[in-house]
Amino acid sequence: MGSFFKKCGCSRPTRCPHPYTIRFRDALGKQREETGFSTQDDAIERLTQIYAEKKRTAPSVAEARRELGQQTVAEYAKQRRPRQRRVTEYSTGRHVDSSINDHIIPRLGSRKLNSITPIVVERFLGELEADGVGRGNQVNTFRTLRAILRDAWGKVSLLRFDRHPWCGGQAARMVSYSAGLR
Repeated sequence: MGSFFKKCGCSRPTRCPHPYTIRFRDALGKQREETGFSTQDDAIERLTQIYAEKKRTAPSVAEARRELGQQTVAEYAKQRRPRQRRVTEYSTGRHVDSSINDHIIPRLGSRKLNSITPIVVERFLGELEADGVGRGNQVNTFRTLRAILRDAWGKVSLLRFDRHPWCGGQAARMVSYSAGLR
C-alpha cells in the first residue's frame, strides 16, 4: 500500500513538529511522495484513500492512463491541434500554432505527459519570463498549454483537479492575470 515517515533527523520523531511524508506507487507504477501531513492518522488516511482509488480503477482505464502518460507533450499537442473545431486557420490558429511551436515544444516537447507537475509548469513560466517573452505572449502560451493538458487529462481522468499543474504558485497568478485580460 505505501509507507509514511518523517524526513527530519530529530531524536524523538513522533513528537517533533515536522510533517509526515508518504511514499507510494501510483497507477502507472511510479514511486511518488506527498508531504505535509501533520499527524500519522492524516498520512494513513491519505494512503488508504490512494489505495481505494487504485482498487476502484478499472484495468482498461489504468492501461489508457499508462498509454497516454507515455506520450510526449509534442506528440499530444500535434494530435490535438486538428481536432480543435473552434480554432480557425487564420489568426487564432496561427497564434495557437505559434505558442505550440515557438514556446511549448522547445521547452516541454520531449517530456512525457505523466511527468508534468506543478514545478515543471512553474519552471516553464519562469523560462518564458527569463527569455524576455512579453506578458501577453506568456498568457497566450500558458492558456494553450493549459488547454492541451486539460484535454489530455480529461480523456481518462488522469489526475484529479487539485493535482493539475496549473494550480498554485506562479501558474495560479498567471491564471488570475489572464482572467483579468478578458
